[in-house]
Amino acid sequence: MNRRGVFLDLNGTLVGPLKQERLDELTLIPGVAEAVARLTAAGFVCPVLTVQSRIAKGLFSMADFQAWFATFAADLRGQGALIVGPYVCPHRRAEPCPCKKPNVLLYECAASEHQTAADCFVIGDSPDDVGAARRLGARGCLVRTGWASDPRVVETARQDTPIVVDSIAQGVDWILGFER
Repeated sequence: MNRRGVFLDLNGTLVGPLKQERLDELTLIPGVAEAVARLTAAGFVCPVLTVQSRIAKGLFSMADFQAWFATFAADLRGQGALIVGPYVCPHRRAEPCPCKKPNVLLYECAASEHQTAADCFVIGDSPDDVGAARRLGARGCLVRTGWASDPRVVETARQDTPIVVDSIAQGVDWILGFER
């Protein structure tokens, strides 16, 4: 059975700040829990894919990040928003690796594990997020939080996305519009 999927970026899309020194600095962006709960209620599986270069820099470990994510996911679940993952690239930005966005390795792993349909969506705040969507054959949605709060980032990403929105709630409205 293939499930409908919405792949979600973490930093800048679900939580801020973009570059945290400690995991306890991460806070939910307003409106995220409600938006993801709407996707959950509509039957979408929502894998979270993230680049966490702070792991390679030694600011926290993969185990620490996994533990933080488990608590984060449980908090969202308490609000009716189900996320799965995380699918993590722990490498530094300058390090070449197959898992860093816009490469699709993490997306393919998530799609395989959760049996998502080919016609899926990606919501993120960077050109790499929507670039990965294009490479994956998914519909990308750029949200103007995080990196895309800078108009120059939006211009860079425009070639890879059919839509730019101000909030994840607007992105969810767009996705749910395909269902009508």
